[in-house]
Amino acid sequence: MEENKFIREIIDFDFKGLGMTKVDGLPVFLDGGVIGDQVEFLITKKKKNFCKGKILNTIKKSKDRVKSPCPYFKNCGGCDFLNYSDDMELKWKEDDTNKNLEKIAGLDNKVDEVLDSPEKTHYRNNMQFQVRDGVIGLYGKNSKDIVAIKNCLMQRDKANEVLQIMWRYKKLKELKRIGTRTNYRGEVLLILVTRDGEVEIKDVLPDLIDAGVKSIYLNYNGGDKFHYSREFEKIYGEDTVEEKLLDINYKISPESFFQINRLATEKLYQKAIEYLEPKADDKIYDLYCGVGSISLSIAKSGAQVIGIEIVDSAVDDARINAENNNIEARFIKGAAEEAIEKLWEEEKILPNKIIVDPPRKGLDEKLVDFLKENPVERLVYISCNPATQARDLKSLKEVYRVEKVALVNLFPNTAHSESVAFLVKK
Repeated sequence: MEENKFIREIIDFDFKGLGMTKVDGLPVFLDGGVIGDQVEFLITKKKKNFCKGKILNTIKKSKDRVKSPCPYFKNCGGCDFLNYSDDMELKWKEDDTNKNLEKIAGLDNKVDEVLDSPEKTHYRNNMQFQVRDGVIGLYGKNSKDIVAIKNCLMQRDKANEVLQIMWRYKKLKELKRIGTRTNYRGEVLLILVTRDGEVEIKDVLPDLIDAGVKSIYLNYNGGDKFHYSREFEKIYGEDTVEEKLLDINYKISPESFFQINRLATEKLYQKAIEYLEPKADDKIYDLYCGVGSISLSIAKSGAQVIGIEIVDSAVDDARINAENNNIEARFIKGAAEEAIEKLWEEEKILPNKIIVDPPRKGLDEKLVDFLKENPVERLVYISCNPATQARDLKSLKEVYRVEKVALVNLFPNTAHSESVAFLVKK
């Protein structure tokens, strides 16, 4: 066998859901495969602590392989595990979270409960498709090439109807990206991204309306760093669409953050609220509160709830959502690590419970320090990145005791999941 060719069994996945094995004790990150596959591969890059490899041949298929139901899966980078059994996907996610708790956080805790998504396909209420040279699609696996997509198994059925209509759009080449946001009723908010200029949609507008499109926005985005810029212009229909979560209605605008899997999110929030155990005499901070989806569910208990969020439009939406649902809660614009200090020291509003739901990068270091210096009786930490959550728990455990950790399969068929940790003051 050539010097850089090897035959090994895939023993793990990386954070992108790609196969991993070892050669001479070094991890080798491959460009595919599933755990249990025996593969022949070529080392393409050698680093001090790891290697990268390209699979040349699958010698023996894993017993946990399944046939992908998606015709695009081989090339499309949208999903990771459509060729891997659901049970083993859940087991890997649980094992990965446990590994982070042990190796990063230095905790003996294991995942106490795994909550699966009620839907494994057609669960996404929010998608962004790239448009290049008149082709609508998603990025390919490990590349920026566009894989043409006409029907995505992960998004809602009504959004797929809209996608197929947009393929007939005469000026498709003028678009850069297409976004669909679909609510529980099957109504769609459509976002058309262009680098500059106006977009005329008369040729497809009647069909879009028939398919359930309630609102259409243009977004002017000359860069590639973010899906959307902040320059939105409504060109048809209503300002927002309405979403429902735990019997609370939410107005969703084009840039509102809202979890992509509604039914699994209800499981996540119910578990977080169970851990928080809100009572009428509680004072609770909800940090990184978004449009108030957790805050309002907590406030129904009668507790005094203050949500803090850095995105201006999300705070505006949260206030509207509170008013529309006749729920009393206060929302503040600002960075969590700054606003909490002001509330604590200037307004003397001292919470006895705090819930946090930060972005993938985890908690700001300044906020971690503040939570340690001013411990509360209960702290609930929701995370979309078990690794950064474990990093923060490593520091927080100096003052708090981690009681429980639950895993929620919010993103089926991908390498991602949500975890919620329940901490109490020592």
